[in-house]
Amino acid sequence: MGRQLCALASCLCAMAAVPVAQALRPPAEAGWQAYVAAAETRVARERGQAIPHRPGVDRGEIFIEQVSMPGPDGELAVPDAGVHHWRGTVLVPGARLEDVVSRLEREPPDARQEDVVSSAILQQRPGRLTVAVRVRRSLVISAVFDTEHEVSFVRHGPTRASSWSTATKIVEVADAGTPRERPMRPDEDRGLLWRWNAYWRYEQVEQGVLVECESVTLSRTVPLLLRPVAGPIVGHVARESMDRTLAVFRDRFRNDSSRRAEGDRR
Repeated sequence: MGRQLCALASCLCAMAAVPVAQALRPPAEAGWQAYVAAAETRVARERGQAIPHRPGVDRGEIFIEQVSMPGPDGELAVPDAGVHHWRGTVLVPGARLEDVVSRLEREPPDARQEDVVSSAILQQRPGRLTVAVRVRRSLVISAVFDTEHEVSFVRHGPTRASSWSTATKIVEVADAGTPRERPMRPDEDRGLLWRWNAYWRYEQVEQGVLVECESVTLSRTVPLLLRPVAGPIVGHVARESMDRTLAVFRDRFRNDSSRRAEGDRR
């Protein structure tokens, strides 16, 4: 593993040294739009339906899986770019659906997560939010991005709800956290995060609230010869990021349910 990490470090540092314009080339943009359209067609069908049972979730485990989208000639892909599509499921014990969704509609994303540096609500409308989130992504090399997202919420009766978000702005930050901090120009962008969509489902069950998160991001692709080394490590980091996201979400709302139960006992 040590040699693999050194090889990956050399690969990523070499890639990072070559600026990549933030604007996608037409084939990549068209491929991303086709991928998202296929994903959102399936997501739209699932909204309002029961979240499937995932092994171990009812015992407190977080279930995570990598997702792909089928196309007419096999799995859909985006030319000259890498799609990172993951889905995770967690149970928030003792939580109430209305409490969870109401707080999500009026509070910024949780900044206790390791990947989230800061967050704020820019605009709030019924069933919609515009949020700003500064995120840090680390894989041997580290990068900080200022992002903005449009978030929508829908309730599907008393026991189910969903939300989804689209990043409308992604700007890599140079020298983040220092007096030299500045947004990178498009020609300086390293292509580590080009696009970012997320889809959530929430379901009231007997034990609490079942939560499913599906994240789809786009970045520059890893060179073909380096994929046997880089691919498994990139996948491991993506899985860990999803795990942290859902663990923080569970703790955030489980604490609320614990305090409410304590208040009821008093």
